[in-house]
Amino acid sequence: MALAGALNIFVPQIEEVAAKDSTAVVPEEAPSIVAVEEMGEAFGNGGANSFVVIAMERESGLTAADEKYAARLASVLTKDDKNVTFVQDIRKNPELLGALTSKDGEARYVLVGITGVTGAPSSIQQVTAVRDVAADLAPDGLDVAVTGPTATIVDLATETEHSVIRITIVSIGLIALLLWLIYRSFAVMGVVLTIVGLGLGLARALTALCGELDLFTVSTFSGTFLTAVVLGAGTDYAIFLVSRYQELRREGVPPELAAATAGARITSVIVGSALTVVLACGCMLLADLGFFSTTGPAIAVSVAINLLVAITLTPALLALAGRRGWCEPRATKADKVWPRLAALVVAHPTRMLAASLVPLLALAALAPLLAVSYDTRDSQKKETESNRGYAMLDRHFPVNEILPDYVLIQADHDLRNPRDLALLEHAASAIAQEKGVVLVRSITRPLGEPITDASVARQAGLVGTRLDRASDRIGKGEKGAEQLADGAGQLGDGADQLSDGTVELADGADQAVSGADRLASGTARLSDGVRQLLDGADEAVQGTGQLAGGTADLARGLRAGADQVQLAVDGLGLAYDALRTKSLTCNVDPACRQAREGIRQIWVAERDQLLPGLRQAATAAERLADGTVGLEDGLRQLRDGLRKAHDGAAQLADGQQLFADKLGGLADGADQLAGGADQLADGAEQLAGGTEEVAASLPELRQGLSRAASYLQRTGSVADDPAIGGFYLPPVALKDQRFAAAMKLFLSPDGRTARFAVLGATDAFGHEASARTHEIHATVEQAFRGTRLEDAKVSMTGMAATNSDLADYSQSDMRAVALAALIAVFLVLLVLLRSVVAATMLMATVVLSYASAIGLSVLVWQIILGSQLDWTVMAVSFTILVAVGADYNLLLTKRMHEEAPDGSKEGIARATAATGSVITSAGVIFAASMFALMAGSVSTMAHVGFTIGAGLLLDTFVVRSLLVPAAATLLGRRLWWPSGQKDPVETA
Repeated sequence: MALAGALNIFVPQIEEVAAKDSTAVVPEEAPSIVAVEEMGEAFGNGGANSFVVIAMERESGLTAADEKYAARLASVLTKDDKNVTFVQDIRKNPELLGALTSKDGEARYVLVGITGVTGAPSSIQQVTAVRDVAADLAPDGLDVAVTGPTATIVDLATETEHSVIRITIVSIGLIALLLWLIYRSFAVMGVVLTIVGLGLGLARALTALCGELDLFTVSTFSGTFLTAVVLGAGTDYAIFLVSRYQELRREGVPPELAAATAGARITSVIVGSALTVVLACGCMLLADLGFFSTTGPAIAVSVAINLLVAITLTPALLALAGRRGWCEPRATKADKVWPRLAALVVAHPTRMLAASLVPLLALAALAPLLAVSYDTRDSQKKETESNRGYAMLDRHFPVNEILPDYVLIQADHDLRNPRDLALLEHAASAIAQEKGVVLVRSITRPLGEPITDASVARQAGLVGTRLDRASDRIGKGEKGAEQLADGAGQLGDGADQLSDGTVELADGADQAVSGADRLASGTARLSDGVRQLLDGADEAVQGTGQLAGGTADLARGLRAGADQVQLAVDGLGLAYDALRTKSLTCNVDPACRQAREGIRQIWVAERDQLLPGLRQAATAAERLADGTVGLEDGLRQLRDGLRKAHDGAAQLADGQQLFADKLGGLADGADQLAGGADQLADGAEQLAGGTEEVAASLPELRQGLSRAASYLQRTGSVADDPAIGGFYLPPVALKDQRFAAAMKLFLSPDGRTARFAVLGATDAFGHEASARTHEIHATVEQAFRGTRLEDAKVSMTGMAATNSDLADYSQSDMRAVALAALIAVFLVLLVLLRSVVAATMLMATVVLSYASAIGLSVLVWQIILGSQLDWTVMAVSFTILVAVGADYNLLLTKRMHEEAPDGSKEGIARATAATGSVITSAGVIFAASMFALMAGSVSTMAHVGFTIGAGLLLDTFVVRSLLVPAAATLLGRRLWWPSGQKDPVETA
């Protein structure tokens, strides 16, 4: 009692010690926690080990004052370097304001980093500090709540701590009530409560001292479960001694001797019972999870100190009370019930064994249906601040907006290149196709959708757009193109006719050669004749009288000759004009040009000299014949005309000779050549009109095609890799301002680490979300397989990943703790009972009792109430039920060995009847102390309390009352093999 007083004065309370703890719920070496640290190192988190979210909501819409509040929050919290390490500051990053504000403009949130690890009691103070600032600065009408996983754990711990007082009061009240109902004695109730109260005070103080000395870690949950177990176990140990004391008093043993005898005979049982609890709970030190490693040792130390209190203080108090006539036994109806039940069991052991096994096995069959919950939000009231914050955000933001899963990708090279970005997009796209994934945010899809400019299809579309513009330009010249086509067709037709005419012209030219030769010959003769005529004219001038009769004939001949020359002049003029103005080929053909020149000389000579001379001579002859002019004048004019004719004949002879040499018979084909040239000219005019519009579009078309070709070649060289998957982001895009924000969020400054934020469709705390993290991890690794990122480290973090790790650790811890506890308890039973059969049978009943308790909890909570059991239930329940069940087993089998060392039915019946009331009382009171956990506001404690309490009742009324006596009766003397008939405890 002095030690209890001193420790409670000089040692801080257990809650104060727990507040200094920094143990996380999930170990630091958990993959999700390691990923958080690595992500913080890569992206920078200001040294924060966890984060909280300040959610704010105004139903009428956020105001300017609310925006100033968010900025003020950042300013004040940044200065609190004791509790805060990071604030999402909208003052420095205004672009965050839109991202952190809901689309309806009614809600917003701000991320705040703290140094406390999620789940560590030390984070309670930091979260509380943030909440105080958020609440104090909030403007009127703005609803503010600090939420997030860290805040959820803090609320859970706070609710648990606040529940301790209520649980303690309820437990003590139930224990007092049951003690009064069982013993109907205030003295007995006072003695037991004094022992239990002193034991609880010592247990709390000693546990706090161990925490202060760093012998083991103490958490908030340590105090809660410590209280429940100590009240139950301490009461059990006291009842064991009181019941034996009263039994001895009924036999007439004096009070002091009865107290001493009870202490001597029961101490070994209490030591064995306490030792099983101490060892079983001590096995929790093997666990990796902080919940077990901080709760188990605290319970072990508390039970150990209560063992010392029970075996020292209880006999002394009973002796003192006995002197005054207190704590005397009173007759009860139970004194007759247990002997009858014991007799029934040993009389029909097989039936009673079956009757006890059927309900136990039926309940145990439900145990495999257990669906464990890791949802810490569901473990507390909806009114907690963190749950209010979640509800607030869920009303305005996408599901799991603040609870995304993060995929961390760590490479050995810079990822800021088209190929690696394409691989990242390929992985993100694969994740997005997973069942239950709402969207994926990454460097290639910052808003959850792929960057539209970053796909080969999009890039090809851009090229297509540019080409389409050129196509539109060309389309505008489509009519001109049609004219061009029509003109080209007519040009072809004209060319065909021109070709035909040219062929004929060539044929005609051949004929013209021979004709020209004859013409030249005739012209020469004509020149000679003119000369002779000129000579004759000279002579005629002298002999005019001789010509009077022939002048008429001469006039007619000259007129006829002039008409023939006129025809020749007209034909040559047409030929020359056609070759000069309408022939496209003659200008480029030297032979044709020379022939054309010869025609021109002939035509000019005939037109300008020969023809006028002939007509003048004809006129003069006519005048001479008519006698209208003097003969002499006429002869003179005749002579002058003949001279011009002579000169023209000379030029005609020269031209005819050149024409004969160069001409290719053009006359006959000239008409067809002219017709074809006309059609060719008409088509050329239409061709020119269409060509103008086409020509205007060609530069743009050429430029667009050049750019398209260049771009597609560059894209093709990169996108040729099958792993690219149709994604291509040009390097220039990395410098785009729109890309800068995504770079900071999803790519580390050195470019070697990338992260995806994955939003799931289901509760981030649920099983589906946890299972999905494994699928996402496998999907990313599969996406990188066979690529340059195959060796990249892929890890997952976030609430779902943490719960997944929690599930793995809890299952691993359960296996380790269960195996260690079974071995420890079995060894204790084996040493105390010295019987392999008895120890094995008792351990089998303990395991069956535990499985039945789990099955009953599944039936009540999961099937009937629709609430999944908390993940802590299995390990804690197993440890307590195995240890306490072994206590009752040990008490019963110890008495059996006293009453029936030979395995007789009568002795087993006496032992069962003698311990029935004690075990029942102890079991009911211990169960009541565990049921008292349901008075708290945290469902975790309710689940654990119900499961252990139900298991203790099953153990008390079915296993210890029916199953064990029936099995012992059937085994007989074999129950004690190989120790024989000696009292194993006394021998020890």
